[in-house]
Amino acid sequence: MSVKTWAVAGTAAAVLLGGGGWYVLAGGGESHTESLCGTPLGGTDTEVATNAQGIAVVEATGVTAHDPKAVGAENPELVTTPVRIVETMKGKFAPSIGVSQRVEPGGVPGSFKVDTSNREVIMEQGQRYVVAIGPGDLEARPGTTTFSTLIRPAHRGAAQEADYWRGVIAKAPPKPVCDDTVSQ
Repeated sequence: MSVKTWAVAGTAAAVLLGGGGWYVLAGGGESHTESLCGTPLGGTDTEVATNAQGIAVVEATGVTAHDPKAVGAENPELVTTPVRIVETMKGKFAPSIGVSQRVEPGGVPGSFKVDTSNREVIMEQGQRYVVAIGPGDLEARPGTTTFSTLIRPAHRGAAQEADYWRGVIAKAPPKPVCDDTVSQ
């Protein structure tokens, strides 16, 4: 599946996360339908822990920017920040990934502001954050990306954030039954 296709899926996910939904993706000659059972925008930590595909403490290793390959002309409101994984609490991550998020232009060319949630901030190079990933590829395979459902500064430090989130994950209810992927 191409990066551009994941960008389209990320926009669909941002729109549909409030109550689930479906979309059709086409890539490499294959067509399949995927449904989304994601975290409601502004969800609690427990909802994030239940629904996220992956949760990790990361360090931003580069500048947040539009990635024409990931975004495409149809999705100018998505930006990607390169990060390295510091501590994993849920899911299996590659050592370095790009984390995409939905934004609005910030007025000054090249600047952005968070669009959809009070649970996300724009990442700054060299800073650490807790990220929860909804749809996307945690292992950073070529042609894919990830989409955040939470980006929060790691104010407690990496070890304390990891302990906190592992506790939330341990107490969170199981993810509701959802047909994540149906191949056609």
